Amino acid sequence: MRRTQLSCFYKYIFHSVVTLGLVAACCQLASATSSVFNDGSWTQIANDDGVESGGYVNPGWGGQDFDAEYLAYKLIGNTLSIGIQAGFDLVDGKVTYDGHDYYAGDLALSFDNTPSTYEYAFDFGLFTKNYAGTLVDADVPSPDGIDNAGLYKDVIWNTGVYSAFTASNPFAMDGGSLVSGANGITTADYDSTRDSYWRIVSFDITSILAAGDIANLSAHWTMSCGNDVINGTDRFPVPEPGAMLLFGTGLAGLAGIQRRRLSKK
Repeated sequence: MRRTQLSCFYKYIFHSVVTLGLVAACCQLASATSSVFNDGSWTQIANDDGVESGGYVNPGWGGQDFDAEYLAYKLIGNTLSIGIQAGFDLVDGKVTYDGHDYYAGDLALSFDNTPSTYEYAFDFGLFTKNYAGTLVDADVPSPDGIDNAGLYKDVIWNTGVYSAFTASNPFAMDGGSLVSGANGITTADYDSTRDSYWRIVSFDITSILAAGDIANLSAHWTMSCGNDVINGTDRFPVPEPGAMLLFGTGLAGLAGIQRRRLSKK
């Protein structure tokens, strides 16, 4: 094969790979518009309707202090990170409003395409009570309102939000098993540009993949009153072996066709 033919062949392969890559990139969801999750690495899965007239945050009231704003995620290797942004204090996990204390719930997670059950939870490791003022944690024999931060499975949910806003449930974890090897970590801070707070949880999904539990990613979060709630679902971005094999086979086929064309010249 002459040098010019080789050059044309490699250019053809390069353009084929670029084209396929651009098609794949177009399938990605837009990144979050939150000031915290807008660096291009995050995919937004929920954008709340904000604070309306009279401080309505849907289904309740309370204004910015109870606004749930964004959910976003990113996957690097087998480490999944999920971010929440809210007007509710996600750093201390408590807001005092009109003489009553309200608490941040746990992040409810589902991977098996049935988000109504939320079989996983990420506990922030914060002190928690429900709307009635009852301590909420997974340590049933001696509850103190605090669990170790991390990813839990086989979760039993507390649904003790204000009775008029039960559509916001589930609230926080009443029971569950800490997932060994998930190595969950969480960080939080205040975002002054939006007068809101953010919290990010990160954990290893190897054990979830091994159990074959992953279909979609669904996430849900609310606070103890249930004044506002945020939910999001997205197809989980784990490459399927069959799809990757098909991609490789297609690329090899393109190369073979081009070789045959060049050899005839």
